[in-house]
Amino acid sequence: MKMSGPNPALAGVQRRAAENPDARYRAFDSYPWAKDRVFTEQLSNALSNAQSSGLSLSDAALQARIQRFEQQTQINVDSDAYKQWLSRTNLQPPRIVSEQTVAAEVMTVPNPEDRKLAKLLVELGDSLGELALQQITPEPANVSVPSWQSSAPTAELYITKDSTSTDPDKEPYPKKFEEIVEFLQSGKSIPGIKQIPDTVIEDPTITTHGHLQAPPKPWEIGRTPSTEFSEPLPKESGT
Repeated sequence: MKMSGPNPALAGVQRRAAENPDARYRAFDSYPWAKDRVFTEQLSNALSNAQSSGLSLSDAALQARIQRFEQQTQINVDSDAYKQWLSRTNLQPPRIVSEQTVAAEVMTVPNPEDRKLAKLLVELGDSLGELALQQITPEPANVSVPSWQSSAPTAELYITKDSTSTDPDKEPYPKKFEEIVEFLQSGKSIPGIKQIPDTVIEDPTITTHGHLQAPPKPWEIGRTPSTEFSEPLPKESGT
């Protein structure tokens, strides 16, 4: 079995990161954190364990980032040196969670005090965190759910759209956090998602009743109706 060789692009990043700390930290910040689902799960676990570990949410998130980045690139980032670099360059850490993920937290965690992603963004200086903490989760409406929907497997409501798509029949998904929350709260139809009714439309040209005569039974083939005993029998005399 032929083994694939090293990724030239990754090798170039690794070489520049080893030679230039500035390139290392810029590569660290430019990693697509919000699109990495494995990292999102790792981040959630890290934030849940932050208090028991005696860490702030931002420090727990940074540790999770460093571990994931090293897994993906084999490049190690020192947390203290990275913080000094941010301070020296007057840069803000990147947004490491998507607006959709934060909106989902708003809808599933009614108490703002328990919204760890939102609080993390506040610590990182991201205004999205304050906005998420201000959102009030509405009481669930008493709406009957079709049986097929309640038993259907769950899936992510939002997917990453190709920004280069030119299909006019497909509307782009909403990008603003306020719009996402509004769609989830009001139950409005999400642009780009088809609505499938909970009904079965019958085709009038199709019927379950046949028009052909049923074939005769095997014992009915070649038989004519019997006239035996068709007339009443004569009565016996003396009766």
